Amino acid sequence: MELPPTDLSWFAEHLTESVQELLDAWNDTNTLVQQEVNTSPELLQKSLMQLIDLLRVQEWRNNPDPYVEKGVFGAMDVSELGDYGLTLLTELAQLSLDLGLNDSIERLEQLALSLGLWVAKQQGELSNVELVVNGIARLANQTYAEKELESLFFAMGEILDSVSPAISLRYTRNEPMHNPRTLLLINRAIVATRMLSPILMESAFADVVEQHPEVAPGFFSEGMEQVKVQEYPDDVREVIERYYHEYPPAAKLH
Repeated sequence: MELPPTDLSWFAEHLTESVQELLDAWNDTNTLVQQEVNTSPELLQKSLMQLIDLLRVQEWRNNPDPYVEKGVFGAMDVSELGDYGLTLLTELAQLSLDLGLNDSIERLEQLALSLGLWVAKQQGELSNVELVVNGIARLANQTYAEKELESLFFAMGEILDSVSPAISLRYTRNEPMHNPRTLLLINRAIVATRMLSPILMESAFADVVEQHPEVAPGFFSEGMEQVKVQEYPDDVREVIERYYHEYPPAAKLH
């Protein structure tokens, strides 16, 4: 499965379609259900239109033509814009969950990934990445072609490089797998292993050790379990076994 485009016209079109689907589902629900839902789709639709306008303004800002009018939004920061958009998408995903629209949630995750990659390419910082990470994980589970996995691996790297350091401060060392950045780092290492690429595995494994050493022993232990059941090439097995021995699981007390 291919990565979603980072083209803003594609993003605006598919976001509009997703919101319309939510509005239709909302109008088909009874009043009691509507009262239980905290977010109004009408308000989200207004926010959507504002988001699309701001995205287009950002395109104008990047236009090298000095005669393009930058307007009142000229000082808009790409990181703030990305955070606003991802917050909106998260609210839409919650509304989809409330209405039981599972297919809509998947589409919104891919929209979040599209926006996250766009912000990353604009050198922005991402501070709301849960939906982006969910979208990447879902995409990884549905991707099998080597070239598409390779594109996904490097896209994961772009997102990782753009994630705000403040995100890790929200989570303690005792709950590393609640940290979306940690999950992304682990999933990237899994993608590298699925590609059977020792070079990419070395890079991804080293990042796990350096950035989240507390999860390294457990991750490499799981890798060793896969070595026992999978027919990995020798060079792939060597990388997994080496990291397992260098970062063994803690001994259990009896």
